[in-house]
Amino acid sequence: MEDEKFWVIVKSLMVTTGITQEALAISCQIPLSTLKGWIKANYFPTIIEGYRIARVFGVTVEYLITGEKYPVPIKAEQTRSLLCRAEEKRINLYG
Repeated sequence: MEDEKFWVIVKSLMVTTGITQEALAISCQIPLSTLKGWIKANYFPTIIEGYRIARVFGVTVEYLITGEKYPVPIKAEQTRSLLCRAEEKRINLYG
């Protein structure tokens, strides 16, 4: 599933770059407790927060979702589907 792959890739990039969860949270302007909760529960961040995470590592959001090196030729419908699923999971998490 893409949400599981997202955090596996982020954690791998954190190890490779030596960035801690705290440093990532600060860089992305995300509360540390929120970031830790997302990682633990395998929940997607919002697209804006996902973009911020991707920027810290110098990769695309698509790379964090798919694991494919960029540029990734993702079709618009596939991107829309991934974003809708991520938003549905957020709604379920926060009510």
